[in-house]
Amino acid sequence: MRCLLVDDEPLARERLQSLLKEADHNADVVAEAEGGKEAVSLIHDREPDVVFLDVQMPVLDGFDVVDLLPAEGSDRPHIVFVTAYDEYALQAFEVHALDYVTKPVRLDRLNKTLDRVQQALEDESTEDRENLDDLRDSRQDQALKRLTVHVGRRLRVVPLGEVRWIEADDGFVFAHTTEGRYRTDFALKELEERLPSDRFVRTHRSTMVNLDAVYEFVPEPAGTGLLHLEDGTEVKVARRRTSGVKNVLGG
Repeated sequence: MRCLLVDDEPLARERLQSLLKEADHNADVVAEAEGGKEAVSLIHDREPDVVFLDVQMPVLDGFDVVDLLPAEGSDRPHIVFVTAYDEYALQAFEVHALDYVTKPVRLDRLNKTLDRVQQALEDESTEDRENLDDLRDSRQDQALKRLTVHVGRRLRVVPLGEVRWIEADDGFVFAHTTEGRYRTDFALKELEERLPSDRFVRTHRSTMVNLDAVYEFVPEPAGTGLLHLEDGTEVKVARRRTSGVKNVLGG
């Protein structure tokens, strides 16, 4: 499991990292942050499975970090609060934290936490497979053959072959076509369900790509990737979606 450690005390991060190396589960610390702002950026870039998060930190505290994360779902890491104070436990579980551990952290207690994380990851994997089956069924029943986009006050019908990629940005969904970027009234989730799965693939929580527009896939060290499109556009591939993208590309 990929772990991110967030604590403004270096000694606390060092101790937790040491304990994770001794733990029963294979826990890989992919990054550390000494503050909330840095943590939010690293969560987006490194895509950890679990964040060990201190509560009391300057500028952004642990609960501020949680508020800035995506809504609950596959793109949100599990949160384990690690703090010297026990009075925040109720608030922690109200924001759906997976666990609440008080300092000083003991190895036996940490192993119980890692058991919970591992079980949650396994449950997610099963749910993803079931959702994929449902997604395939719904696509067969409601497949889109074209896309409508806004061009000024008019609605334009765009053949799917002209749509290179799709992005969610600031509450709206835009289709990037051979002629430009246009807003559509579809939600990205709905497009994922209704666009042909042999042509369009979800690459990130905010993007989909037309496979016919892809020039190459470039893997990155963190397990993420980049899709280079024929028009020069680069589209990020989230770590948890890289294997699926490579599969549909035939790699």
